[in-house]
Amino acid sequence: MSILKSYSSEYLGTCLDFGNNIALLDDPMEVVEQLAPFALTTHVKDMGVEPSSDGFLLSEMPLGEGFLDLPRMFEVVRRARPKTNFNLEMITRDPLRIPCLTDKYWASFPDRKGMFLARTIRLVQKEARPGKPLPRISQLPPQEQLKIEEENVKSCLRYAREKLA
Repeated sequence: MSILKSYSSEYLGTCLDFGNNIALLDDPMEVVEQLAPFALTTHVKDMGVEPSSDGFLLSEMPLGEGFLDLPRMFEVVRRARPKTNFNLEMITRDPLRIPCLTDKYWASFPDRKGMFLARTIRLVQKEARPGKPLPRISQLPPQEQLKIEEENVKSCLRYAREKLA
């Protein structure tokens, strides 16, 4: 972020992803608040989580079906940088495994504090939906996967028109 702060240019900025940083144990709202002034474009998505034995699972969800506060995120970005482009990133796939309870995960973050892990595990516990697992599609035939992908994108567009416009 220091690079972004040291240069003042309408051409230098970020692609602000609303959910990817959860895999790095970052709070998604904090990321949006910190990077919104530098956002040239976005990857709009909603996220779901599920506990796993070595950390948690993370999955893109149709907008409005995850736990991200999308109206607030849009408001923060629009207020900080009104010309930011909002782009949907709806990836329909099996959940990503985030093995944050393994030593190997931490090899890339030797200076990261445990409070990030504790906060993220609390988030996973709070936002996981018992009895409603994250979507898994890899076992489905390709045509069925494509149909679900199309339905998810259409659902996202409806949500965006109704709740975020």
